[in-house]
Amino acid sequence: MVETPVGFRCPECARGPRPVVYSTTTTTLLKATVVGVAAAVAIGVLWGFFPAWSFYCALLLGFGVAESMAWAANYKRGRELQFISAGCVLLGIAVSRLMFAQRSDVLTVDMLLNNSTNPAVARAFQLELIPDVLFMGLAFLIVVVRFR
Repeated sequence: MVETPVGFRCPECARGPRPVVYSTTTTTLLKATVVGVAAAVAIGVLWGFFPAWSFYCALLLGFGVAESMAWAANYKRGRELQFISAGCVLLGIAVSRLMFAQRSDVLTVDMLLNNSTNPAVARAFQLELIPDVLFMGLAFLIVVVRFR
């Protein structure tokens, strides 16, 4: 038995319903996913054109995906939206790296997939731990905290 303001209840009844801000329907999740994917792809393409601005593009990716998905989901929160938004950020990062390969004469997708541990390839595709992976982690942190 659990003590509540109205008396003793069993643990299942004391928990109560899920708060409205955390309950999202399938339609809402689908709409938020579509909007998040669109934002991630657009920002990923933009990042591919401006690789020198990686910090600002990572911020734009994190906040752009988070706020566009929040708008599409009527500002709901929850674990489902956290996972979907993190996937959208990952998609945006992948699109930006593919844009690096497409816009370069020397870099190829094969180099990215097979030789990413080579320091020269990692530098060219902005995959070094500091600062590049740190910036990517910042984008993930933004979306996870936004939907917490």
